[in-house]
Order: sequence, then structure tokens, then C-alpha cells
Amino acid sequence: MERLEELMAKRKWRAHSLRTNVAHDSLIEYQGKVKIAKVCSASLNQRDKEPVLYDAIKEAAPEWWEGETRIILNKDLTCKRHKDGNEGHSWILWLGDFTGGALIFDDGRKVEEKNVWHKIHGQVHHWNEPHEGTKYAIVLYRSDKTKRPKTNYLQDARRKKLLEKRNSAPGVVEQRAV
Repeated sequence: MERLEELMAKRKWRAHSLRTNVAHDSLIEYQGKVKIAKVCSASLNQRDKEPVLYDAIKEAAPEWWEGETRIILNKDLTCKRHKDGNEGHSWILWLGDFTGGALIFDDGRKVEEKNVWHKIHGQVHHWNEPHEGTKYAIVLYRSDKTKRPKTNYLQDARRKKLLEKRNSAPGVVEQRAV
């Protein structure tokens, strides 16, 4: 677990994501027509993006690992009450030097031990209590492969905006994305 925590601490975190379902209203803004959450949360579903971290997570995974296994990485996320979009159970692991931040479920269950994988059912509404310190979370779940990841929508919107900007520049007749 020390290696995972070290890798999570070293990775570059973006200060926004598309995970608006977990962000408190005060942390949500719009970039054009796209809703953005000002939270450090990212998907890591392709090994080539961060191969060392991906392999370390795969090695530490508590149960299954197959092609449809998805990974969510969080840093200092205190999520609002929500349900997860995936069917079935998920696994969550907390790492870091923090206190507080328990995951609370509507059914009364409370999960808070760090450095241990916890099997949870995200279809039950849940949220985090506030925490102090630096808190990392790794969430594993299975997903319907036919759904298009939200990250693609943001990338498409950025490409479209960039293309429109380039095409509206003086002297530019036409440009096409490759």
C-alpha cells in the first residue's frame, strides 16, 4: 500500500473533472455547455496513460480484474450524497495522511478504515464526512462497455472549441481536425 500511496502523491492532479454527480453545488461550473466539477477526480482506464500506477493498482486489486474493470482516482474529495452509476459492487481504498472522511450510507453503514480495500454497494445512497489532511481514494468497479466515458465528451468539446477558434482566426480559410 505504501507504493500505491507514493504513486498517488506523485501523480499530476487536475483541479476539475466531469464527476458532477459527487461534487457539492458550490464546486460546479460550466465551461461552455459542459458541466465541470472543481474536484480532483480522474478515470484511469487505459494502462498507457499511467502504466506504473495502473499496474500497481492491478497488483493490489482485492478480487477481480478483467477488461471491464474501471478505476476512479480521487484526491481530497468529500462527495455529496449520491448513488453510483454502475451495477453491482465496487471496491474502495483510502490512502494518505488524513483523519475523518468516513463514507456513510443511507442504510446506516459507515466505512472508514484506511489502507484496506472495502467492498461497497454504490446503489445505496452514500456520501463522505469532511476530512483533514491529504486523502487519496482508489475505486474499482465494473462498467457497461457500451457506454461512452464522460471524459470523451469534454475532450470533444475542447477540440470543437479549438477548431472553431482556429477557423475564426484572420486569414484562415479552413482547417480540419486530424
